[in-house]
Formats: sequence, structure tokens, C-alpha cells
Amino acid sequence: MNTLTEWKNSLPAEWQIYVLIDPLADNQPLQYWYQHAEPTDCWPLYAGTEWSDDILSGPWLLPLAQLSSWESWWQQQEANEYASGLLLASACPPEKLVRHWQSLLTAGLDGEEVLFRYYDPRILGPMLFTFTEEETRRFLGPTHEFLLWHQGGWLSAVPYLEPDLTEHHEPWWRMKDAHFAGQPGEKNIVLFNLEQWLWRNANELTTTCYEQHGAISTQLEALYPQAMETIPVLWQPSWMILHLMGFPHWWPDIRQLPGICHTDEQRDLMLKVIQQITKTENSEVESR
Repeated sequence: MNTLTEWKNSLPAEWQIYVLIDPLADNQPLQYWYQHAEPTDCWPLYAGTEWSDDILSGPWLLPLAQLSSWESWWQQQEANEYASGLLLASACPPEKLVRHWQSLLTAGLDGEEVLFRYYDPRILGPMLFTFTEEETRRFLGPTHEFLLWHQGGWLSAVPYLEPDLTEHHEPWWRMKDAHFAGQPGEKNIVLFNLEQWLWRNANELTTTCYEQHGAISTQLEALYPQAMETIPVLWQPSWMILHLMGFPHWWPDIRQLPGICHTDEQRDLMLKVIQQITKTENSEVESR
């Protein structure tokens, strides 16, 4: 498969094509959808989950048959080397697709549950190369064929569909060390873990930060070198959070705040920092 058109033309006529999009992507795919699609049947995957209050921050499943211009839209992204969604082809009912992809929102990592932003090709692209055949089948579930733009070209997967692998109880997907093999190593894992933790534990703050300053991953990557060189290991994630959220002036005094214990672990400190930031933000809103 060399082009998007060739992929589309190779699919059986009864298969439906969908796209999983991130509504916060720079190319504003959800806005484009509502401006050009007719009708506009689509499914926010945060709906009916613990993140239902933030459906505009999570992935949406869109049936591309309702968007007559979808192919030219995607080809334009291809020409610009920026395609931010995941294309799916399936003969299964959309409700089954929704249930499956919702079940992947929470994944296990290092013994904890994290928000898995699989709908971001920058995250999934490198990971897909590391999946075993069995993992690819389980990950794609009721998806017959799968396509994403990665490193200047189309990356596809054609799993052998097994119906009994399409329904899961959350959380069921486990991210392993091997899944990070194609990425830059410890730095990438640290930044990936921190970004996922922020989207899960400070979604509103993280969304605001994204809307004001751009990709969270890019901001964290800029902070990483100084954090590793000058900040004690225990406090490195918290220091990056303070700078990310616009509170660098709190360092190093925040280490002396009531409730901060010398026996706290990294994630305890991160949560306490977020709580302090949220408290301050709410107080400022109330005083206006």
C-alpha cells in the first residue's frame, strides 16, 4: 500500500472507514468534522466513562462515510506530513468499536493504571512496531484494518480478527518495557509516564496548558535536561509540573509546605503539587 487512495480502494465495499481523532490536535479535526460532515453521527469515547465531563479532551470516533471530502482532507495532511488521527476499517457495528477503544483508555504501566493516549500517532507509531502478532490482534480488536501516518509514511496493520478478543473489562491492556524499544529510552519513558499521569490526574490543568502553550510532550522535553541536571531525583517530576503549569516561582519553597513529608514518594509529591496548584487556581477564580 503506497497511498491512501490505494488503501481505500482495496477494502471490501461492506467495510466502513472510521477515524479516531484527538480533538485537541493542532489541525482541529473535530471542528472540521462539524463544519463539513452531513449528518454528524459520531462518538466521544470519554462519554459514559470517568472522564465524561471532559469529552472534548479525549478521542472521538468519526464515520468517514458522512464526510464526502474526507479523502482530500487526509491527503492534504499527508502532503503536509501531518496526519493526526488513526484510520480504521471494520465490518463490525460502530457500537462494538466504541466499546473496544474505550476499554483501551486505561492501561497498566509499572503496576499502576494510566491514561493511554493511543490515539496520538506520535505515541502509537513507535509502539506498534514492538507489538507481537497476538498483541496486535488484541489491541485492534474488532478493527479489520488500521492505518496511521508515521515518520513520513503510512503504517498499516491487518490483524486476523477474532470475535472473542473484541470485548474486555477495564483495565486489561498492559504496556511492557518492550513496547518502548523503538523510542529514545529512559528519557522517553519518563516523559511519557509524566504526560500520561498529568492527563489522568490533572486533566483540566493539562488541557488549559495544552491550549495555551501547545503539545505537553514538547514542553516537558524542553524542561527535562535542567530537571535531570539540577533537581534531586525525588523532585524532578514535581519541578517539571511547576514549570509546566506556570508556577516556577514556588521552587524550592514548595518543599517546605505543610503536608509535604520527607518520606513521600515521587507520585505522592506530584499529587500534592497538583493539589496546591488547583487550590490556588480556584482561589483566584473565586476572588475575581
